[in-house]
This record gives sequence, C-alpha cells and structure tokens, in this order.
Amino acid sequence: MEVLPNHPLIKLTMEDIKSTREFYDVNDVKRINESLDVIQEWLKKQEHLVEASRFMDRNYLERVFILARGSIEGTKTKLDKMFTSRGLMPELCLQKSVKEFEKLWECVNYVPLPKLHPTDHSRVMVTQFLTDKLDDFTLLSYFRYCFMIGEYRLHYDYSLSERYIIDLTNLSQMTVLTKINPIVIKKSEVLCSEGYGTKIKGIHLLNAPPFVDKLVSLLKQALKPKVASRLHVHSTYEDLHQHVPKEILPKEYGGDETSCDRLSAQWKEVLRTEEATKLISEADKLISDESKRQASTFNQEYLGMPGSFRKLTVD
Repeated sequence: MEVLPNHPLIKLTMEDIKSTREFYDVNDVKRINESLDVIQEWLKKQEHLVEASRFMDRNYLERVFILARGSIEGTKTKLDKMFTSRGLMPELCLQKSVKEFEKLWECVNYVPLPKLHPTDHSRVMVTQFLTDKLDDFTLLSYFRYCFMIGEYRLHYDYSLSERYIIDLTNLSQMTVLTKINPIVIKKSEVLCSEGYGTKIKGIHLLNAPPFVDKLVSLLKQALKPKVASRLHVHSTYEDLHQHVPKEILPKEYGGDETSCDRLSAQWKEVLRTEEATKLISEADKLISDESKRQASTFNQEYLGMPGSFRKLTVD
C-alpha cells in the first residue's frame, strides 16, 4: 500500500494523486516503480549526474517522472536539463538560506496554496506586496525565494503545473517599474520551464494600479509568447474565481482558505526546521559535473543551450 505524502502546508489526498497520474495515463503503480528503477540505474551510469542523483530521493524522482508525462526517456531528459541549468544559473538557485530572505519578507508574502486546483491539478502560488517602499526588494532575491520553495516542494508535492496570483494592492508608485529586470525574468522563466519542466497555466494580476499597462508590457516583453498569452489582469475577485475556485483561495480573495499572512508565517516556520534546512542545503548538490560529460554529447543534446544560458539577453 502506498504511503501518502504528509506535509502540513502541502495538502494531498489519494484522489489528488490518482487524478494527477491518470491525466497522463500513468495510473499503474507497478509500472511507475519499474520505470523509476530503470531511471535510477541509468543515473548510476551517467558520470556527470551520478553525484547529484545521490541527493535526490525516490519521491523527488517520481515527481519529475510525472512532470515528464510518465515517459522514461522524457524523465532522463528533464533530469539532465534540470541539473545542467541549475549549474549554469547559480545566481538563481544555489547557496540559498532562509536567513537571506528576512528583508524580502518585509516587502512580500509568497506562499503556495495548500490545496491543488481541483480541475487542472495545478499548485497556485500567491505573491502579495506588503508595501510600496521597495528599497529592500530585488527581483533576484524574490526569484531565489520562489525557487527555494519550489525545490523544497518537489519532495512533497504532486502537481501537474503552476499558477501565479500577484496581488498589487499596495503598489501605488511607478518606482516599482524600475525593479523589473527583463533579463532576470527571462532567465527565471527558462530555469522554471526548461530546467524544471514546470508548466505555467496562468499569471493573474489583482488589484492593479493605474500604471498596470506599463507593467504588463514589461512582463510580456520578458516572457515567451505562450506564457505571455496566459497573463490576466482581473478587476474583481469574481473574475479571478472563473480561473481559480473559491474553495482553494485565501479568505482575503473571497475564498475558504487560511489568510496569506497566516500561510506565510507557517511557511517561515517550516523552512527553519532541521529537515527543511537539510533539503535546502542538499539542493546545492543537484547540479551536473560538466567536467565528466563528453563535450560532443553535450553539444548534440543541448544544441547550444549552455551558451544560451550564459549569454542570455532579451530580444
């Protein structure tokens, strides 16, 4: 009998897991385990990945397998891309600690909602700006925190995709636009979608300030067209409910769930635990050792991807 992943802030039911697996027709537990065995044996033979794979448990591997639509070959590719891209963009995802985000927390709440979206099985992430005094806010620090929580969640979550709600209530000054760095956004999107293989179902802007058109324009310039097309500005919470149901939303958005302030405080407690500290530290090991990879194979598989990562600019 399977053991249900247990986490106080990432709520899953066996029905959630069953539905997620069935979405990609991967509902045979025996087949899943056999596939994971094959992938683990493959990892042992990849000199550039074998050390990193020591810090990835079976639960983590299964999450990647599901994101790869239950494909063994797809999982191999995702793992290679994940470990490679993390090493190529260390400023976004390596050497993180909870302490470095204390200033960020004074400006922003960033929380995953506890329950999965009941229709598309996405995990909804909420960002709330707490003040328009953003002297201590940097986009790089914000994305580092997002990736830290995302990496931690991979040990427990079972979602197919992600949605992002961004509450702009307290942003009344256009100075926030100076905080938007298109290159940081672009690199973060590449790491998210290409590195981790995350599917972005939607980006939802709430309580927009008068200059929202300028903000949307900046974001669309940085995002891929497919993701940019999923950017929505909602004038009412009822409009948001057409995309994200009330049953999983925090109460400040007309929902039934705990407030974001409370969820944020709980996440800070969790991330300070010994268990979380260990997982955050071990995430630094999840990178490929390029000195042990054959250059010809690297070039053939990635078609210049490493060069693209190192010289990434916005068109």
